Amino acid sequence: MATVSGGTTSERFGFIHRYRKELGVVFLCRWLKVSRSGYYAWGERGASKRVKEDGCLLKVISRIFYQSQGRYGSPRVFKALQSQGLAVSRKRVERLMRAANLKGRVVRVTRRQPGLKRFKAKGENHLLRTGNATEMNKVWVADITYLKVPELIHLAVGFRILGLKVQINFLEFIGEKTLV
Repeated sequence: MATVSGGTTSERFGFIHRYRKELGVVFLCRWLKVSRSGYYAWGERGASKRVKEDGCLLKVISRIFYQSQGRYGSPRVFKALQSQGLAVSRKRVERLMRAANLKGRVVRVTRRQPGLKRFKAKGENHLLRTGNATEMNKVWVADITYLKVPELIHLAVGFRILGLKVQINFLEFIGEKTLV
């Protein structure tokens, strides 16, 4: 990323190259305190060996990143590069991934729900009340499950899907309401 006053000389030359048509080379060289001859020599010199190596390494990093479907961050990409026999530092992998805007997908860990123990303690076992099922269609069972979506939503489904209800509030039991 080119900066205006700070940064390396190469970054300043890159800034001049980017804005030379709008502001002019003479003005930009004077403003950034670099020589015009240095700027033109930089333009003829071409990319350095390190920049070329970074370009090749970034292709390998991108391949590993997209093969993991965007799940790998810099630590895993670094380990994958080491397993392939490439001698590269962790910080270099981080820098290249940051420059290419490659960020590993973060898996969120679900937290315990407050009040869940109280909710389970209140629930009665309705199956014990009915006794053993001797005939068909006398005892029905429902289940609720957590769906991983941005909001907290629970889904209750009957066995033959006689009813379906999605509820955001987990504080009341929706299994009975679903079958009604």
